[in-house]
Amino acid sequence: MEYESAFKQFDINGDGVISTDELQYLLITVGLKPSESEVMIMIESVDMDDNGVLSICEFLQLMSKQHKPFITPKSQFEAVFRTFDYDNDGQLSRIEFKQALFSIGQRCSEDELERLMMNLDRNMDGRISKKEFLSVFMTTQFLRLVIRPRLKTVRLE
Repeated sequence: MEYESAFKQFDINGDGVISTDELQYLLITVGLKPSESEVMIMIESVDMDDNGVLSICEFLQLMSKQHKPFITPKSQFEAVFRTFDYDNDGQLSRIEFKQALFSIGQRCSEDELERLMMNLDRNMDGRISKKEFLSVFMTTQFLRLVIRPRLKTVRLE
């Protein structure tokens, strides 16, 4: 239940605050589907300095209001994987992965999708296993470089 660790994990751009986009991404990863206005209301409920983003103190206050215990990052990404695994076969096909990216607002060309698949599909079987998914998505570098709210293109560097 390390909220400070969770704060750092979801401060994707590393600017020391959690924006509405970052909070919305956090909530999506734990299986919620908040609208942008719902996220803004959550932030406004604890935004002591009225700057529209969450400092660590404000984030801690928001988390203390939640009734569910906070889920660990690994559990979050396992839940995300299960959500994206539409046919429940334990693997993400190219189509499932593209749909997953689309569902979180990430648009990419076929070339970008191909590069992502090549980087994620370590055993080159054309599918992304849960182990392959977690090995990449659990890295801070991936979170900071690739999963950025409202990113127009997807890159894996």
